[in-house]
Amino acid sequence: MDPLTMALISGGFQATTGVLGAFGKRQAQRQQYINDLAFQDSNNRFSIWQAGFNTKVQDANKQYQFWRETFNYNQERIFTNSQRNVELMREADQAEVVFENRVASSAAFVNDSAALSDQLREAEMASAVAQQQYTWRALSARASVRAMNTEGNSMDRIVNNYAFQLGDQIALAAIESDMREQQYTRAQAGQVMQYLSRWNSQTFYEGQEFQNPIQPFAPLPTMITPPPPSRTGSGPSNAAFAMDIGTGLLGGVSAGLNTYGSMKRLQTPSSRSGPGTPGSGLGGFGGLLGQIGNYMNN
Repeated sequence: MDPLTMALISGGFQATTGVLGAFGKRQAQRQQYINDLAFQDSNNRFSIWQAGFNTKVQDANKQYQFWRETFNYNQERIFTNSQRNVELMREADQAEVVFENRVASSAAFVNDSAALSDQLREAEMASAVAQQQYTWRALSARASVRAMNTEGNSMDRIVNNYAFQLGDQIALAAIESDMREQQYTRAQAGQVMQYLSRWNSQTFYEGQEFQNPIQPFAPLPTMITPPPPSRTGSGPSNAAFAMDIGTGLLGGVSAGLNTYGSMKRLQTPSSRSGPGTPGSGLGGFGGLLGQIGNYMNN
């Protein structure tokens, strides 16, 4: 076979293989690009669905937390109102105790004050009666002396003695009356102090203040977080495809040239003498090249 034909066959085969490889590579790149686009679209759809699902989950958790806080708030309000009712009952009970204590204090003050007044009146009446009786005795004694129709210094001294005793008795009675009145005043002042002490011995109950619990705030709707941007990239490059085709063609040309050169070297005999040269026998290298050339020429 002609070396040029072998070179063309070898180069054409190599070029065809390179071009087919370039087309296969481009087809694989296009399929990968289509797969990447489909995956990106699916990923975007899943990201959007996942964002909505996460929003619903967060809203559900917020609603549950709000329901729990509202339940606790109602329980705290019930407890606070019950504590306020207890304080009101304590205030009412203590107010009743204070009322009874002050009524009893007032009654005791009135009775004790009246007793002191009665005691003073009795003492004054007793003193007045005693003074009146003493006056009557003195007048009776003076009248008896005068009835004797006697005169003289001795009789005058007796009469003056009765008068002197009566005056002393009246003076002592006045002093005792003043002392009783002062004692009565001190006793009444003591009764007033005792009355005030009894009055203030019981005070009203001051109820404890309870603050209302803070009502929970309603949750705000969760904002949907958009998925992050994604990028697949550009499709297969035409320039790279052209370069791959050019590389395949150049590979075919190179393979053809290499084949043509190799075939030409096989057909050209060697100029060296010795074994393998023409005339040195069939076993030499020259004989082998001659046989190969004759076979290809035939």
